Amino acid sequence: MQKILEVKGLTKRYGDHLVLDNIDFDVDEGSIIGVIGKSGCGKTTLLNTMVGFIKPEAGKIYYKSKDVTKSNLDLRKNIGFSVQESSIYNKLNIIENISYFGRLAGLSGNNIKERTEILLRTFGLTEARHVLGGNLSVGMQKRLDIACSLIHDPEILLLDEPTANLDHVMRKHIIDLIKQVNDSGTTIIISSHILEDIRTLCNKILILNNKKAAAFDSPENLEVNFSNHKLIKIQTELQDYANLINCLNTAGLIKKHHTHEDSLYLFTKDLKSTLKIINQYYSNSNDNLLNIDIKKPSLDVIFEHINSRN
Repeated sequence: MQKILEVKGLTKRYGDHLVLDNIDFDVDEGSIIGVIGKSGCGKTTLLNTMVGFIKPEAGKIYYKSKDVTKSNLDLRKNIGFSVQESSIYNKLNIIENISYFGRLAGLSGNNIKERTEILLRTFGLTEARHVLGGNLSVGMQKRLDIACSLIHDPEILLLDEPTANLDHVMRKHIIDLIKQVNDSGTTIIISSHILEDIRTLCNKILILNNKKAAAFDSPENLEVNFSNHKLIKIQTELQDYANLINCLNTAGLIKKHHTHEDSLYLFTKDLKSTLKIINQYYSNSNDNLLNIDIKKPSLDVIFEHINSRN
């Protein structure tokens, strides 16, 4: 499958503050890529850098094998971007909003009219075509916002938190629309903090952590890497886990571990033996075991683990 976008060594600073550090990933044509990470990890900065709104300090962006890092006119003609905050105009109705963005994209009047009718049908906005943007519900505003970003029929669509602040019904509707747009051949890159949406939509997931690309793989492969493991979450009174970790490492029972807030998280292939050592340890310890929870690692658990390692 052809690579429509490649990001190599992308680095961005705001003054002395490093935001993105040597980010690498690529995007297959027709795929959906998810970008996830903690709040403030650089998701929006990454999208803004890719579209050319922000210039990186280092690294390259390739569009169909052409370096567009410094001169990205070819890419910007073929990319749509729906930001988290609404870009629509409250005093323009739906048709006027879509038409305005069509003019900004340099489309002719006939092309704008044709594309507008297609988008009205696709996004279920036909009956509300004369409603002012400011009178639309939050869900309809989001649908209009994405429609406006598609007026020029771009090859690539960037979506920054498209389901944020929506109820379950509207989230599902937006997800279905994103799938429909992708089925038409549009490559999509979506940032979100809602892991369920990312798991549902995406062919590959880029996990940002500590300013770096901590993982980039399909949801299935991310889960397979942890499929033979169980996650044990432990909470104790004193929250001093160093000696227990040493005991488990000596026995060769844990692959990964991290602490987060007041709990210890352990990944193990041998649940029975690990639990035996834990119980033996705390039966002879001054610390009291308050809670122990066992889970099969899912995407949200893997995400939590990756984002807690540092």
